Order: sequence, then structure tokens, then C-alpha cells
Amino acid sequence: MQKIGQVPVVMKKEMPGFCLNRIQYAIINECWRIAQEGVMTVEDIDKVVYAGLGPRYAFMGPFEVCHLNVNKGMKDYMERYGAGLEKVSSTMGPTPNYTAPTTPLDSIHAQLLDMVPLDKLEEKRTWRDHRLAALAKLKHDMNAADNQ
Repeated sequence: MQKIGQVPVVMKKEMPGFCLNRIQYAIINECWRIAQEGVMTVEDIDKVVYAGLGPRYAFMGPFEVCHLNVNKGMKDYMERYGAGLEKVSSTMGPTPNYTAPTTPLDSIHAQLLDMVPLDKLEEKRTWRDHRLAALAKLKHDMNAADNQ
């Protein structure tokens, strides 16, 4: 797996879904709620993720990011920010119902069509795939340089 650029992980117990998808679903759930509540547009939510969250997590995961964000590691992080994290998290609400007739799907879909019309999906996929390949190469080259 590593020869083709994948990073193996160990799942210590069974749970529904792939772990990557579970983490992704948590992000989608909160983005959906933010859009549904009219806090931000779909485009601005996407900007927050690709320009803010994405770069943070391109080279390390959320735990290591927290560990590095304060002087004395994760315990210090939670002492400083744990109560705020709990307060905000308590406002996130239940899992959205994506298939109910009253979901904001039509609004979200319309906003996405403004961003990427259906006839441009393949072009945008190609654009994305080239950037993912370039990022993978950059990470590979940087890791190789770190190991010299």
C-alpha cells in the first residue's frame, strides 16, 4: 500500500462504515446544519474547509494539530480550549435528515449548480484530480527530503 502512496491504518474494533467516511460525515453534518440555518452560503462553507481546515490537515491529523497548537501539548490544549469546544459542540444538534421532504437539499443543490454547473462536473473533477496528484507528489517529495 505504501508503495502506491497509501497510508495503512489499524482499526481495533468493528464499527459501521469506514473511519475516513465517519470523520467526513461529521464534517458534512455540521456543514449541512450551517447551510440549513442560513449561517453561511454553501460557497463560503466550502471556502472555510478548503482554505482553513484543509491546509491544517494536509500534513497531520486533528489530534496532532491540537497537540502542536499550544506550548505543552494536548493536555494544555484541552485545559485552555476544552470548555469552549464542549460549549460549541453542544449546539451542533442531531444528525440531519438528508432524505426528509423538508431538507435544504434543493437550496444546497442550487448553490452548488451556481458554483459548478452539471455540464462542468467532469472538468471540475479533472481539475481536482490534478491538484490531488500534485499534492500527493509534494507530500512524497517532502517526506523523502525529511528522510535524507
